[in-house]
Amino acid sequence: MVNGKRILRMLHVRKDEEKLVSFLMGYSFFMGGATALFYTVVASSFLTSFERQILPQVYIAGGVLVYMMGIGITRLQKKYSFNKLAENMLLFLIISLGLFLIVYYVTGSRWVFFFLFIWNRVFVLVNGVTFWAVVAKLFNLQQSKRLSSLINTGEVISSVGMYLTIPILVNLVSTETLLLIAVGMLIICSFLLRSIHRNFVTGNEEEKEIDTEKQSIPAFENVEIVDRVYYRNIFLLALLPVFALFYVEYIFFSESRAVFPNKELLASFLGFFFGISAIIEMVIKTFLYNKLINKYGIRAGILILPLSLLFSFTIATIYGVGYDTAAVFFACIALSRFFMSAVRKAIAEPAYQVLYQPIPARFRLSIQGRIEGRAKSLGGLLAGIVLIVLVNVLDFNVLVLTIIFLLVTLIWILLSVLGQSSYKRMVRDRVFNFPVKAPKGTMLSKVMVKEKPYDVLTSQVFSTRDEAAIGLGFSKRFTSGKNLIPLLQDSNPKVREAAIYSAGQLGRAELWPYLMEQLDQDRFSTAASEALKMVGTPVLKHMEKSFLNHGDRKERCLKLLKIVEEIGGNDAVKFMRKNLDNPDRLLKDRVIKALCNLGYKCNSTEQLILLTELDDYLKIFAWLLAAQYDLIDVYERESQIMLNLEREKKWIMLRAFTILELVYGSRFHVITLLDKENDVDIRDYLIEIADLLLPENVKNKILPFLDCDSLTEMQARYSVFFPQAKLTVEERLMDIINKDYTRISRWTKAVAIKELVHYPKENVTAILVANAVSSSKVISETAFYVLRIVNPERFGSVMETMIKTRDHFHLAIMRPLEWLATQEDLLICKLRRLRSIHLLSSLSNGKLQKILLNSVYFNAEAMDVIDLRKHTGKADMSLIVTYGNLFFSKIGSVGAGEIWDIAEMKELGVVMIPNALENTEFYLSENYLLQDLDIKANRTEVLMTDNGI
Repeated sequence: MVNGKRILRMLHVRKDEEKLVSFLMGYSFFMGGATALFYTVVASSFLTSFERQILPQVYIAGGVLVYMMGIGITRLQKKYSFNKLAENMLLFLIISLGLFLIVYYVTGSRWVFFFLFIWNRVFVLVNGVTFWAVVAKLFNLQQSKRLSSLINTGEVISSVGMYLTIPILVNLVSTETLLLIAVGMLIICSFLLRSIHRNFVTGNEEEKEIDTEKQSIPAFENVEIVDRVYYRNIFLLALLPVFALFYVEYIFFSESRAVFPNKELLASFLGFFFGISAIIEMVIKTFLYNKLINKYGIRAGILILPLSLLFSFTIATIYGVGYDTAAVFFACIALSRFFMSAVRKAIAEPAYQVLYQPIPARFRLSIQGRIEGRAKSLGGLLAGIVLIVLVNVLDFNVLVLTIIFLLVTLIWILLSVLGQSSYKRMVRDRVFNFPVKAPKGTMLSKVMVKEKPYDVLTSQVFSTRDEAAIGLGFSKRFTSGKNLIPLLQDSNPKVREAAIYSAGQLGRAELWPYLMEQLDQDRFSTAASEALKMVGTPVLKHMEKSFLNHGDRKERCLKLLKIVEEIGGNDAVKFMRKNLDNPDRLLKDRVIKALCNLGYKCNSTEQLILLTELDDYLKIFAWLLAAQYDLIDVYERESQIMLNLEREKKWIMLRAFTILELVYGSRFHVITLLDKENDVDIRDYLIEIADLLLPENVKNKILPFLDCDSLTEMQARYSVFFPQAKLTVEERLMDIINKDYTRISRWTKAVAIKELVHYPKENVTAILVANAVSSSKVISETAFYVLRIVNPERFGSVMETMIKTRDHFHLAIMRPLEWLATQEDLLICKLRRLRSIHLLSSLSNGKLQKILLNSVYFNAEAMDVIDLRKHTGKADMSLIVTYGNLFFSKIGSVGAGEIWDIAEMKELGVVMIPNALENTEFYLSENYLLQDLDIKANRTEVLMTDNGI
């Protein structure tokens, strides 16, 4: 079992992919065996039955046949699902071969092999529309790059066995018997294909696909659903390998027949030659393909075949010109044919399939069907026409044909470079729809402003102060700012908000200090921020001075940075750049985010600072992975400690990608969409962008986050760059608690502290006491709670110390804990329940804390009657229910997860004395808290409808 896992890991197959990969490898095994047997027997029989001059006609006939079939497949895609079409195509191939065999058995005509040689093209078409279309349909971009070559190794293994046994089989059984074996293998393929469709493609997808094909095929004729240049490039890159295959094959067959005129000798040579080619192909696919693609990308996969042919044909041309077409010339041609077998199948074809991935998924199969059926058929048709002209009309010998093909390879290399460039452009220029936040209205957007004479306004400063505060903002008088100053300090919140707004309207410098004062008060912080934004660029110098003077007041500095960002412009960018190397980690994070949002692209000096910061982020991420890895055996993934660590990882990686966005371009902003429905597509895109834009040392540290599907794999890959110690669960919990506050949130620390309740007091008392005296309320409360349980004596002694030192902050935390019966009343548990409300689920811990610590808390038992009238005297309040059910007159029940505006409820005549129908937890929060966080309450009319009112 261990060896099996090691092999799967070595082959880059993940656990959830094992079954599908097994089926696909089985299919490719039998299809490869059938193709190898059919091709070798039919080719040797054809070559010994007809002159080589007839080969171009066969290529033309095959090209026309496949082209017509391609058109037919395109039309059938409109009527039938991919599953039915693929299965019926395979059935058609089996029946047609059976009919050819019957004709040969009855007549013995050599012309059967003429048609069978043409029919070899149908083999290739069917395999392309069945096997490779399944890969395109079921695999995403990264799976396609990683597994396409591997699953095709089944074909290689069977081809090796078949090719090497043909020299023996041709002497033991008849030709028709060998072809019957090939048909038998195709029948097995049909059963495997049906199983793949039944197990991995659902019926719903089939129904959707028919509708999609009906829409996508006609649409492609008239609307540019994929870049025309890109379509042209991949069309030509599909055509050229087929053209080269037939061109090289003609030269190879011509020389082979001259060397091996006997049918059995020719079949034995071809079997041995293709067998050796298949062995080397298998080695390349299994061990080299993934390394090549991972290191050099699809550029290497697309270019390697024409470069290989350029090498072999150059040697053949040089030798042929100097020494005529002797044995070494034949060896070079054989080498070219080897490249067309081994390199084309092992590297070029799997790499080429990746080119379909940037095409929108709903159009991908239809476009792939067009190219497989048309471009490849045209490649064969073009090869036949060119060969007829060169051989039958101009009577060129193989040496001249070789020289001409050198020119073709040069054109092919040029097109490969262009194709790879257009692939990059398709990936890079992909458009994503980012959610746009609705613009917030101003604090007085609903207030009608009435113009009044200035003397009336000044007389109202001490009477109807709210009207005066509003009116002064639109006054042009010089003394209007002076009259506004007392209103900026008014005790009435509405008056002060109006005055703050007016101060922003006026923009007078003498009012700026008063606006800055309001930033420190939660109630007026948002209003002051809006007012300062209204002032704009002129206030930036004053804010910069305030920022430098209040560097130790982190909350104020963070607010100032946000205001500067929203003011924007070159001056804002200069402000931020001066603080890019701020020693405070949180402030530096905010500066980096602001510069990114302002569209700034850093210079080379700043890059060094930011890349050092990126390494620090990734080191923290690796530490979080190690923490999860150490705890995973004890804690469930849905436990609070594991969920918090997961949120920390997301927080860290978002900031890491913000640095990438600032250094390497805005395309990395797509990381913000990673949790949406198109998660796989986003990861694929980011992997490709990382591969295209990031230097090797940065890319290698980012890719594990994007392409690992398990915690174990990701942790192992990051430990290479950032080694982490393996700790016991207790040691890891203490490690989390002791982590720097700038690296991990206080809420995650608090959850880890809570888990120490399961350990002996002699092990945890010291760390609990150290954290109990923290200035953070949530840390202190949790540490005191656990300390009271594990070591009540020490809890008592600490309380005595707090009484003696008159530490009222910590005493206010400790005293309720003396009677606290359950941990569910802790702040961290309340926070968890607040997060369970859908409208609040996306908020950060800091924003949830703002609601939690600034709201009135209630915990009512079933059948309690709660009088809320004294708490709801203010009109601008909201009710937040975390669990349970409250029954109000007029509107009925208000349940868990709901947020309602008290003012709207009162307008309906609701009495603020609800009954608790069950144990219920709820909060009364001032509306400004929710408005600042852009949280909109539920509508009361919905509640009335739900209750049948």
